[in-house]
Amino acid sequence: MIIRFNRITAFRRNTGGATAVEFALAAPILFLLMFAIIEFGRAWWAKNSLQFAVERAARYAVVCDPNNPATCPSDSEVKTFAVNQAYAQSASSGNFTVAPLTLVSGKTVKCVSYIYQFTPWFVGDYGPLAGAMNFTGTSCREIQ
Repeated sequence: MIIRFNRITAFRRNTGGATAVEFALAAPILFLLMFAIIEFGRAWWAKNSLQFAVERAARYAVVCDPNNPATCPSDSEVKTFAVNQAYAQSASSGNFTVAPLTLVSGKTVKCVSYIYQFTPWFVGDYGPLAGAMNFTGTSCREIQ
């Protein structure tokens, strides 16, 4: 009986493997946090890249002679320019729209907008985290 009790107390005092157990409990949380930070950075970069693209495209759309509309780029040219300005994004010209607006004062404003579906890469099809986020943005410039 005393031998069994000694073995039990010796087993209780043994701390070998405690670090592995603690790591097994903490590692999933740490990895989730690390991948969430990386994915948030990717999403922020994608949104900023697309916003930069529509701002540049809106400026490109209005740099023309307002008295001679033939010098203004077409909507398809503006969309192609916006696609080329979006750094490392898989955006197509279908993600961008160009809309002319006429103000009450008679001035014309060109607006370039985008709708982009951002899909996180590390989540996959995991239930509540699956799915894409829709990014939208607009930039408008007045034809001078």
